[in-house]
Amino acid sequence: PEHPQNQREDSYLILMDPNRAPVAFGRRAVPQLFEQLQVQDPAHKVRALTSLCDLVHDPERLYQTVTGGFLEQLQVQLQDEDDAVRSKTCELLHLVMNHSIGR
Repeated sequence: PEHPQNQREDSYLILMDPNRAPVAFGRRAVPQLFEQLQVQDPAHKVRALTSLCDLVHDPERLYQTVTGGFLEQLQVQLQDEDDAVRSKTCELLHLVMNHSIGR
């Protein structure tokens, strides 16, 4: 029989969305995702940007993104050679700029 711990880990892996990066809890989530943008793999960057798009719907995470100096890092992503990275970066900027905190 399979060990119960392994069953829980397998269930967790099934629940993970392959289009999003794993996200830390609390105030560490936004910095962790911006750290993941330093990786050269475009698919990795897109997953991190997708998770950031999800998080900025929360005013506290949006405020952390704006005041933490993270928006400046997106300038680099706008110049990425990968179309998907640039597109997802534009989507993130659109979400931030359409909120009163981001203006």
